[in-house]
Amino acid sequence: MTKKQVKELHRLEQKIISMVHYVEDRYCGARIQDLDKQTKEQLDTLLGERCRLLNEMFRATPEELEVFRKVNDRLLDLTQKMHDKTLRLYKALLKTGYDHEFDDDIMVEGTLRFVYNDEDGSLYWSDEDLKDPYNRPNAYGSNFPAMMDILYDYYEESAIPECASCGVSYSIMHNRGMSPKELGIDNFLDDGQSWAEGCLKREEFKDICICHAVHDLCTHKNYSIPDLLRMNDFWCEVRITHQLLSDRDGKRYSFIEPNGEE
Repeated sequence: MTKKQVKELHRLEQKIISMVHYVEDRYCGARIQDLDKQTKEQLDTLLGERCRLLNEMFRATPEELEVFRKVNDRLLDLTQKMHDKTLRLYKALLKTGYDHEFDDDIMVEGTLRFVYNDEDGSLYWSDEDLKDPYNRPNAYGSNFPAMMDILYDYYEESAIPECASCGVSYSIMHNRGMSPKELGIDNFLDDGQSWAEGCLKREEFKDICICHAVHDLCTHKNYSIPDLLRMNDFWCEVRITHQLLSDRDGKRYSFIEPNGEE
């Protein structure tokens, strides 16, 4: 990591902050969802440049590697809990059956994502950061609270805010004795093989089996490795959605009934 890199990082972050009118921990103008297409594309480019630069600057200190392993283990555990809860809820639905008067489709969907509420609860601060609790300097010179808030909003407005997901649609062909794989909700992405690809393919990570959620955050999204190490709040959610699909004359289309229509 060089002074030139720190200076370039500061330039990029100031440009990002200015583009979204982010001042003193809040937006002072149009939020990200209100930006036009061209501005959003420019923002995506800047966030990508910042991510690549921070990954080049990553120090991989013993403390950072310990935190990386902890975040990785936690995301793997949450991913499995999401799959397990989805499975239990779906099997409970299979036991009770569906409501012929209402249910044209039933979806059970699990998601896992990082959330940003404020810098104290949503971000992890190392002992180094906490030496000055009011300023919280860090070796990278990044304004992590502002950047994490902006990145969070950016992906919340996208079609894929989650870093892990699973789902199943109710089927009369399913039964409670079937395995997660047979039901299509097994955690096949975390099969014991490391997702050490792209920026995560580093010698320092060779003894860590990187989970797919970490892979998603750091290679499919513009969160850098130093960003990942500061993530503290994760939201794991499983929803059941019952759907009745009808036209104005009361004709229904069913994804459950064999003939598809009523």
